[in-house]
Amino acid sequence: MTAPSGYVLVPLREGADFTLYRGRQHGNPSPILAIALCAEQPSPQSLLRFEHEYSLATQLDPAWAARPLALTRHEGRTILVLKDPGGEPLDRVLERDQGQPLDLTRVLRIAIGLATALGQVHRRGLIPGIRTILKSSFALLW
Repeated sequence: MTAPSGYVLVPLREGADFTLYRGRQHGNPSPILAIALCAEQPSPQSLLRFEHEYSLATQLDPAWAARPLALTRHEGRTILVLKDPGGEPLDRVLERDQGQPLDLTRVLRIAIGLATALGQVHRRGLIPGIRTILKSSFALLW
């Protein structure tokens, strides 16, 4: 039996290696995101990557990144808890609008937002540490 983690999480996106959740910590009304390693026994490299991403918390600006709050366990799996800036995963937006052309203004807003965030990440020298979040399922639009 797994001890309760103190989080209530609902999956937003499930992938082969990671699951993205949205939820709350018991007793705290602030929303959080959590990225969970899918493997019950993750590789040492995956754990080191999570530890490194957690260590970047002070270098990330909430204007363009979800800031790490905790590295912990939930239901037997390692999770990286992030402050939830709100929004919807980019891949979900693209799936929902599939078959219909996206409005040019919206496409440009998305492109500018992503370019701005990636520019900040590059400017701060964080590119090697963010491999796991450079996925459309983890890019949040708000």
